[in-house]
Amino acid sequence: MNAANVIAVLQEYIEEFQRIQSRCFTNRDIAYLYPDDDLLWRQKTLEIRDFLTDTLGPNVYSAQILDYYTKGMLAIGVPSRKSVLDTIGVLKAVITRLQRNPGLLERRTPTASIPSNKNVFLIHGRDEGKWRELKDIIRDKFQLNPIVLNEQPDAGCSTLIEKFEYYAKNCSYAMAIFTPDDQVTSLDGENYVQARPNVIYELGWFCGRLDRKRVILLLKDGTSVFSDFGGIMLKQFRTNVAERIDEIRTDLIAAGVIS
Repeated sequence: MNAANVIAVLQEYIEEFQRIQSRCFTNRDIAYLYPDDDLLWRQKTLEIRDFLTDTLGPNVYSAQILDYYTKGMLAIGVPSRKSVLDTIGVLKAVITRLQRNPGLLERRTPTASIPSNKNVFLIHGRDEGKWRELKDIIRDKFQLNPIVLNEQPDAGCSTLIEKFEYYAKNCSYAMAIFTPDDQVTSLDGENYVQARPNVIYELGWFCGRLDRKRVILLLKDGTSVFSDFGGIMLKQFRTNVAERIDEIRTDLIAAGVIS
């Protein structure tokens, strides 16, 4: 597709999202999506995330879209009007970039921004025992270099997100371990437990940055996960991460990280 075709598709999504946000209803100063629009929004969010990844290759826009979606889910249990408006802003930014640089698509190389190294970013929450187990598996079983953010020097970074991006961009693979860290009450009063917000954000960032074949999600029993992480390889374990070690090895081989 050329830039004009991509812009036309993005405009269609913007118009759809504008219709969705125009139908929101307000409760306690928060604008919510109606149930039918909620389902449509989830579908369109996945579609546009995949479209941008397929069209632009690894990019920050796909991660931003997933981040805006998950922030709404974390805050109130359902997507909010702000999530929709923020996503519209991202799509408009993509259009502006393509208008200024229409040759961007022709010059892109989808794998150029994926480092060729043994660095594996380990995304984790509060369960130290589980992420340390995964770290040992990455290092000892696969001879890879696990990158745990809180173990790295600040490297001149002034904020946590700056430090995250500094180390994340130099990784060729990511593994996220979801453990039941936070209890959440949804809009309809349902209680459930989910991973920490930073874990969900970082997973979304890598989904946009790397091909989904280069991201693994390890889910501990009892942890809720958004169905919207479609396309990511999910490994559920009961007690120990090692229960899935053979499947992890298979995926690493398929991605060309190990042989």
